[in-house]
Amino acid sequence: MKKLISHFIKYPIYSNAIILVTAIIGIISLTLMPRSFFPELAPNKIYVYVSYPGASPEEIEEGITTRIEESLNGVEGIEEITSSSSENLSRVTIKTYAGFDIDEVLQDVKNSVDAIYSFPVGAEKPNIQKQKSRGMGGVGNTVGFYALNGPDDLWQLKEKSDKIEKDLLNDDNISQLEVIGYSPIIISVELDEKELLRHNLNFDIISSKIKMSNIDISGGNIKTNKDEIIIRSNNRNNTADEIKNIVVQSNINDGGIVRLKDVASVEMKFSDIPLKSYVNGQRSISFIINKTPEEDLNKIAKSVEKYIKNFNVENDGFEIVTLFQFSDMLDQRIETLSNNLILGLILVLIVLGFFLSFRLSAWVAFGIPFSFIGMISIGIIYGMTINMISLFGMILVVGILVDDGIVIAENIYSHFEKGKSPMQAALDGTMEVVTPVLTSVLTTVFAFSTLLFVGGEMEMMEEMAFSVIAALLFSLIEAFLILPSHLSNKKVFKKEKNTFYSKIKKIVEDLIFNFRNRYNKLNKKFIKNYRFHVWTPVIFISVVLILLINGSIRWTFFPSVPFNEVKIEFAYKPGEREFRTENFLKYCDSIIQEYKQELIEKYNDSIITNVSYNLGVTENLGVRGANVGSIRISSKENNLISTIQMTNDIQSRISKDSIILMDKITFGGAQQFGKEVSISLQSENDMELKNSVNWLKEKISSINMVKEVLDNGGVGSRELHITLKEKAYSLGLTETDILRQIRQGFFGEEAQRLIVGRDEVKIWLQYPEKDRNSIQDLENIKIKTNLGQLISLEEVADYEYKRGRVKINHINGTKEIRVDASLFDAEYSGVVNDQIEKDYLQNLSLYFPNVKYKIMGQAERAADSGKRLGISFLISIILIVITISLNFKSFYQARLILMVIPVGIFSAILGHGIMGKPFSTLSVWGVIALIGILVNDAVVMLDRFNRNLDEGMNITEAVLAAGNSRFRPIILTTITTFVGLFPLILETSFQSQFLIPMAISVAFGVLFGTILLLFYFPSLILYFNDIRRARWWLWRGGKTPPSKIEVEPLTKLKLRQFEINN
Repeated sequence: MKKLISHFIKYPIYSNAIILVTAIIGIISLTLMPRSFFPELAPNKIYVYVSYPGASPEEIEEGITTRIEESLNGVEGIEEITSSSSENLSRVTIKTYAGFDIDEVLQDVKNSVDAIYSFPVGAEKPNIQKQKSRGMGGVGNTVGFYALNGPDDLWQLKEKSDKIEKDLLNDDNISQLEVIGYSPIIISVELDEKELLRHNLNFDIISSKIKMSNIDISGGNIKTNKDEIIIRSNNRNNTADEIKNIVVQSNINDGGIVRLKDVASVEMKFSDIPLKSYVNGQRSISFIINKTPEEDLNKIAKSVEKYIKNFNVENDGFEIVTLFQFSDMLDQRIETLSNNLILGLILVLIVLGFFLSFRLSAWVAFGIPFSFIGMISIGIIYGMTINMISLFGMILVVGILVDDGIVIAENIYSHFEKGKSPMQAALDGTMEVVTPVLTSVLTTVFAFSTLLFVGGEMEMMEEMAFSVIAALLFSLIEAFLILPSHLSNKKVFKKEKNTFYSKIKKIVEDLIFNFRNRYNKLNKKFIKNYRFHVWTPVIFISVVLILLINGSIRWTFFPSVPFNEVKIEFAYKPGEREFRTENFLKYCDSIIQEYKQELIEKYNDSIITNVSYNLGVTENLGVRGANVGSIRISSKENNLISTIQMTNDIQSRISKDSIILMDKITFGGAQQFGKEVSISLQSENDMELKNSVNWLKEKISSINMVKEVLDNGGVGSRELHITLKEKAYSLGLTETDILRQIRQGFFGEEAQRLIVGRDEVKIWLQYPEKDRNSIQDLENIKIKTNLGQLISLEEVADYEYKRGRVKINHINGTKEIRVDASLFDAEYSGVVNDQIEKDYLQNLSLYFPNVKYKIMGQAERAADSGKRLGISFLISIILIVITISLNFKSFYQARLILMVIPVGIFSAILGHGIMGKPFSTLSVWGVIALIGILVNDAVVMLDRFNRNLDEGMNITEAVLAAGNSRFRPIILTTITTFVGLFPLILETSFQSQFLIPMAISVAFGVLFGTILLLFYFPSLILYFNDIRRARWWLWRGGKTPPSKIEVEPLTKLKLRQFEINN
């Protein structure tokens, strides 16, 4: 190592070559590196969808969902299976274990599902697909939300949206696009029952005629002497006008024919499924553009922006509105974090400039951009993207990167002051601290390296760990090779002129000198009573614990992050018509528009940018239908009013009478870390499960901090349950016969599917709407017997009203209903979950013995993350202990250094109390990062202590001298780390709230941990020395205990070396 460093000092051109090559590769990598909002994570879910039109949740569960779940037994790699059986649809979600190839699991799932041969007649083919991407809050692959506004004519909007979809997908940068806002297109064939009877036709005959007549089929080929001719019937019709001319009956005797138009009205239209979308009061069609992990967010956004700009100019009467685009937010966040990074860098440079000479500080600070460029150059190979998390890693490491440079530069400066030449000072100063610097950096690397494998919900933080590790490793290259080669120049140590800067620097130096003298005096007093003062950290930890227990310092699973939009989602009882839902949506929209004007008048700024609402679909409630709706209020980032306050304001303006009528209603935004309270109740006993849900909801509602309680069970639509009379059986009719005929007329029947343009269009047979919109129409329907007789339904069947089920949920094959609660303050989720488990869930089996529970939501995520972080913490400690032990050749001194870790942890907790932030799972990430940083200063001080002993000092002198000589570099590294992170701690933007807890842990952990280290560690060295002497004395015996110097590891090493040499 000495030869390598000496070579670089002798030939500085080699260090310049490293700088140049690293800069070129780094800059090229930076231009090629893709951007994303959060890191792209490997998909871990597979979805199975099976559509069964007209089927009830019970039919879906029994005929489809249960069979799929059973078929998946034995498939390797499956962690959890959840399912939902609702009207018309079975949806099964399969979560895979980390480490399994999702494509292999997908293939196994496909093979298992395809092997099911007993799906009900009428069920469509299973649609099996894997998750394309995942990220924080479920938006890992989302580019943005857009809407097309235009004339109040859905066909015109649809035609234009088809062109937009085609144009965008033809763009090389865009591969995934979803269009929503209108019902599926069908060719509706509304059959006239009287005409059917007159011509002795029925649904089955009409459906069969359409299928047989509307075909494109090959009839073989004719091979002549000259060529080969294909025989083909090209008779496929795609329009309503063509289909209505299909012949459905012909008379051989008189040659008469009956066409479809003679017995039915045929038209292409949007189906009866209620799906509508409005933006800013106008009917619209919405677009969701997604990306794959390999695609660049900014490139896609720029392509979309360019297209929107041209489209809006070229298409009068139409406008594409950008509702939300993640690249805009990413640009804002990159700008914010970059500003924090630059500000931190400037503050570090200023601090270094005041503590060291300007030239010296410039070369030390050069380690920051060099390390970043080096990190980026290998980051592109690792698969890193420019995102919020990787940028945070760069901010986190700003102050840490200069630590090794400060120690080396300060030591070189000390050797120079002793009269050595710059080159000799550079070599000797570097070699003297190579081992402790390498050890201290490696301990930090090991602390972060375990986070690369943490997995689970916090897997997205791996890029932060990578950026820190890569930057630290490059900082070693800069500190050991580049820095000494440039500090060997005489100009670096040239005495600075008498300037304003030099005067300020002199004041700072005098201030530090006075502080060091005061510290030295104080440290002497502490050392005199070291057996008492060594317990100071215990007092400190006890005080912090008391503050934590009494609630002065709060804790929570995850911090309450203000969302960047307001959502209102609601559901009437199933069965309510879409008219009522749409009226409530418009009522809410009018209130929001009034509120928007109030905000403009109050703040002189348009806080609310767009208001969109949808009929028939919700996201958080997870239900669809005519009875549900959702409203999304987009707002721009501001410091005037939070979205939480906006949510409360809007909620207070909506009539309570309207809210009472709702089956479910929620106000707020997306929960980035899961529901604050979510309890899964599981049982095969339906009645007991429902009763337990009602019991638990009542109990949770009684907790003061709870805002609203919902469950995902609920009641279904009103149903008519038909039972046959004896007459039906005497006529040879069965339930199947009657229900099939009723279903054909009232629900309809698919005759054929066609591809029309970009749409899959069903030819749908049913009665006209006027003949199927009342109970009277049902009673009057004619049922055809096997002998051709026509009997009205009321003659052969009775009916009664009942409530069905809205959906049936399973988790790992067991029926489940989930009880969710939102809180007035999400930061109390930990307290509320603990109260629910202690007061209610532990007693659940007493009242409902067949019901089991599982705590989900934030509590489950926090428990999983805590377990993983605990393992990471343990592995980090083991690696750090091994590294320190090998460096000092003593396990005893490694244990000594570990004593500083508890001080740092509780310093981080105290920092949260000072900043008024709760200590959370995200804070623990910062604590793990803190471990490596805290150990650095202790390693350097202990190394100095060992050197002092080697130079002949006694224990007390060596401890005092170690603290005194390491005071300046330790204070300097602490200040640089703290000021590098402090701009981020003060950041108020929405996305930075995820990063602030980690920044607080590191910044305040280093700040308070270092202060305690300077006063506590010297006393700890002496106290441990006493313990070691006592242990040796007890073990070896004798009249007097061994001397202080005799039990030190350095003495033991010297003796062994002496024995080997002699």
